[in-house]
Amino acid sequence: MGGNVVKIGVIGFGTVGAGTVKVLWERQSDIERELGVRIQVARVIDKDWVRERPVVVPPELRGEDPALVLEDPEIQIVVEAIGGVSPAFEVVSEALSRGKSVVTPNKELIAKRGGELLEIAAKQGVDLFFEGTVGGGIPIIHALKEQLAGDDIEEVIGIVNGTTNFILSAMSLQRASYEEALQEAQRRGYAEPVPTMDVEGFDAVYKLAILASLCFHTKVDVDSIFREGITRLIPEDLEFARELGFVVKLLAISKKTNGRLELRVHPVLLPEEHPLASVTGVENAIYVKSRTRALTFRGPGAGGEATGSALVGDIIEAIRNLKYNCRGRVGCTCLRELPVRPVEELVMQYCVRILALDVPGVLGKIATQFGEAGVSLSAVKQPVSTPGRLTNIYFLTHEVQEARLRDSLERIQKLEVVKDVYAIRVERGDS
Repeated sequence: MGGNVVKIGVIGFGTVGAGTVKVLWERQSDIERELGVRIQVARVIDKDWVRERPVVVPPELRGEDPALVLEDPEIQIVVEAIGGVSPAFEVVSEALSRGKSVVTPNKELIAKRGGELLEIAAKQGVDLFFEGTVGGGIPIIHALKEQLAGDDIEEVIGIVNGTTNFILSAMSLQRASYEEALQEAQRRGYAEPVPTMDVEGFDAVYKLAILASLCFHTKVDVDSIFREGITRLIPEDLEFARELGFVVKLLAISKKTNGRLELRVHPVLLPEEHPLASVTGVENAIYVKSRTRALTFRGPGAGGEATGSALVGDIIEAIRNLKYNCRGRVGCTCLRELPVRPVEELVMQYCVRILALDVPGVLGKIATQFGEAGVSLSAVKQPVSTPGRLTNIYFLTHEVQEARLRDSLERIQKLEVVKDVYAIRVERGDS
């Protein structure tokens, strides 16, 4: 191992890349003592060396071209923290092909092309670690790949996006509007200036693809995951949920039933007693249920140092594997291709919000359309309103197939007295 020195190259020096180097340098002496080798960050690559970071990299270690890391035969471990699919895929595949182990927090890359990269790693007998892709500082990936490998997992449900969880917490606890909560998240640095990836559920989709592939040992196409964001939610939705004993969360949900998978990301009404219901702010949590046990992993879902700690854990394992010549121990476990159940087949309860004119007979007209579509109702709430004005009316259905629910909403939307319809699924879980 290069004279008992392990050299590391970092490509991408944003929040996570900087956090990783910071944690690595702060803990370096302890790690070296524990592993019996010296660690050296040999090169840090980024295209922007103007902006400030929480850690200062000496000028002689800085570079802008990934080739400085990829073509250096002495660098044995590469940290890829560029983000996105390209050029990250090219960088990681080149590093693996050159016999280097790779550590990455890039959830989009692993969700979309992780199978290809794991094949390259297996062919070269090297490691590809991605603990930081899901849950930030929560140690979920290794738990699923190793500690839970003996379990027959039935479902995994997660709050895996801190931005949306912060927004929903603010809407619930502070009665803020979606717009107000988003602005506060942006002010605190929890949301991007253009927050589409988070609020429309794309980020959660990538993470669910990774979780489901590990839990169920199957290839998961991100395009097969049903996705719905939080942008249509209003504070009244969360108030009605609270009256019924629920909280509203954006969940990433995957279940295995009769050899088929459910794969979906959307807002849900979750019972207050569910293990995920009390998770607020930017915290993340992942609930895993197998035939023998139910486990909840909970912790910081983002942040440079939290995610950086996860990457440093991967770096330590990569160094151990180098030291004992046992790289590539745990490769790709996606050996199956389970079919995905269409969301229209799902049977569950729904909370339906209907914006309608407060005129005589409006409830009867709406209830008729529900009935003709085969949807029965469990509860109705019509707030005090001004006759002739628009008002939000809430309905809680009994369990019904989603196809029937959609049929009823299409019928209701066509009524002259109705301005808008919106449905939120009820996820009762195993509470």
